[in-house]
Amino acid sequence: MKNIYIVKIPDKYFKRILKYHIYIEKIKKQKDNYLLYLDYENYKKLEKFKKIYNLEFIGYKGLIKYQELFKRHYLFFIMVLFGISLIIFLSNVIFKIEVKTEDKEIENLIKDELDSRGIKLYKFVKSYEKKERIKKEILNNNKGKLEWLEITRVGSKYVIEVEKRIINKEDNDNTPRNIVALKNAIILSIEARSGSIVKKLNDYVKKGEVIVSGEITHKEEVVDYVKADATIYGETWYNVHVSYPIAYQEKKYSGKVKNRFNLTILNKEINFFDKEKYLGEEIEETKIFAHKFLPFKFTFQKVREVIDEDNVYTVEEASDEALKLARSKILANLPKDSKILSQKKLKIIVNDSTIDVDIFFKVYENITDIVIIDKDKEANKGE
Repeated sequence: MKNIYIVKIPDKYFKRILKYHIYIEKIKKQKDNYLLYLDYENYKKLEKFKKIYNLEFIGYKGLIKYQELFKRHYLFFIMVLFGISLIIFLSNVIFKIEVKTEDKEIENLIKDELDSRGIKLYKFVKSYEKKERIKKEILNNNKGKLEWLEITRVGSKYVIEVEKRIINKEDNDNTPRNIVALKNAIILSIEARSGSIVKKLNDYVKKGEVIVSGEITHKEEVVDYVKADATIYGETWYNVHVSYPIAYQEKKYSGKVKNRFNLTILNKEINFFDKEKYLGEEIEETKIFAHKFLPFKFTFQKVREVIDEDNVYTVEEASDEALKLARSKILANLPKDSKILSQKKLKIIVNDSTIDVDIFFKVYENITDIVIIDKDKEANKGE
């Protein structure tokens, strides 16, 4: 790559310098000037006439451009190079081992196993192949205690997920019991595995009312008790009150987008090539150079201008938003297998800044509850 020097010369002096037989690689005409592109030898010839012809040095092209840039900012480049080297070193050292389990015995077992195989603090991380081999060794050595193990490297940290092996014991608990309604409801589904079904589909039941009985009867007399087992689903009802703001802010994009490089040192930001910020910004950031053990990071940012507009809902829009909020509240407090069957807005009150909405919900949910049968108590009823 040829080194080129760029010089600006006023229009009125251009023809005069031609008589010195200076070879010019390229000439570019501007409004009142010429830009001359020269190699080093011809630049030195022309430099003698710098003051006479009001010559102005503009810059470089070629390898020398980068050489001069390095000379001016060599401390910065050395710091970056040192930082990258330090990051590569530190990112391959283990600074934390996290075992995800609440069982202290299993946690200590895993840490001892890892420690004996070189996965310990301030040691170098293992290759993927070696890490997988260690995982298999730990599982093979603890077949009676561990069901599953995963070792994941997250930067300079190892995260160990482990599942304890549970030896299932036969359920010998045959305590007699009834299946009752957890709350007031209309029965929609009965899946009985043992016991006597005493209610039908679409029956209304009150909280605590028996649906599947654990009593075994013969000729209308109780002759024995069993452990009733069933899953009951029913229709339940909820009234929800929601207060929702009428005014809201809507985020809009102006269409203006710009790119910038950002250096953050100890939480202080330095923006390159972009000194003016948008009033509202949405930033998509890509890390170029960063590490949690160093006090600075270098990032590339794609910045979109965002404008916040104040708007007001209509009564219908605000009540619809209130309904969405009420649905999310209901579902957040119900088991995952529940669902909303229907909803109805009962009352809407419009205030200065809010709207109050009362909503009635019909819900499909599990209403199964258990009541243990007291044999002695039941026997005394007949006396």
